[in-house]
Amino acid sequence: MIQTRNDYKEKFKEQGAGLSFLVFFMKAVANALQEHSALNSEYDEKNNRIAHKRYYNIGIAVDTDDGLVVPVVKDVDKLSFLNLSKKINDVISRARDRKLTLDDFKDGTFTITNYGSIGGMFGVPVINYPQAAILGIGRMLRKPIVYVDEVVVGNVLPMSMSVDHRIVDGGEAVRFLNLIMQYLNDPVALLLL
Repeated sequence: MIQTRNDYKEKFKEQGAGLSFLVFFMKAVANALQEHSALNSEYDEKNNRIAHKRYYNIGIAVDTDDGLVVPVVKDVDKLSFLNLSKKINDVISRARDRKLTLDDFKDGTFTITNYGSIGGMFGVPVINYPQAAILGIGRMLRKPIVYVDEVVVGNVLPMSMSVDHRIVDGGEAVRFLNLIMQYLNDPVALLLL
């Protein structure tokens, strides 16, 4: 992911968009949700049933001077990396300028909070009810890791997740996180699979 971002960020800049890690996170989540539909659902308490969503509208937590807001980027699975980058930039800019509308908060199916963007490592993200889950992403660090029986310097990205256990169990959550990690390690798979 880091190499791919470095390879393409100037080309994105030429197109009027930045290529942040959030673009990769959102595409990885949208793809993983297609294989783990329980995480793209909500519990309908009134009718005592689980409602699975067939669209992938991802909320992103945005830190503003007025507090945290969670606007939604719709149809993330259908957007190219470039168009998703432009949508993210637009929504964050409008959030910080207090120009979001009620429509910007509707129909979210999953949320990502990136506390790493303000220096946080770990957190316990709070589910954006009535969604089934939220993914928290910490600050990426270079640390010693063991790779093929050698200690080398590697990039470590802390992630945490909270789920509604009426819908999703821990095993499903871990399989979902593992798939996200696979996509982040091989971003080309986001385009080919």
